[in-house]
Amino acid sequence: MKLAILYVSTALIFFVVDAIGLRLLIKPVFERHIGHLFADPFRVGPAALFYLGYVAGVLWFVSWPALRDNDPVMALIGGVFLGLLAYGTYEFTNYATLKDWSVQQVLTDTIWGGFLTGMAAWAGVLITRHFA
Repeated sequence: MKLAILYVSTALIFFVVDAIGLRLLIKPVFERHIGHLFADPFRVGPAALFYLGYVAGVLWFVSWPALRDNDPVMALIGGVFLGLLAYGTYEFTNYATLKDWSVQQVLTDTIWGGFLTGMAAWAGVLITRHFA
């Protein structure tokens, strides 16, 4: 039961906060630099696969160990690190290989990924501790 609560709470927080951040922070920066590459319509399937898989990875590497050790701060720190690593991998690879990719995109999305992952991991652990 703990694992289900942890997954659902982390996924909901991650998705809701990311939807806000994508609209307010990420989309304006990306539109300015690579708006011509945006898919129309948006492809929901690949996005859903990302969210489902990424949250599972956050639980495996960060949240479950932090919950086991009863240490939400460990989830926050580990989540920030994992988010910086994962989002940074995407961003720095694109910056290295795509001519229209910008430093602003790299910094904005990498920092966002660290914040989002750390916050969702931390909150998911706190919620699970409360309800499980």
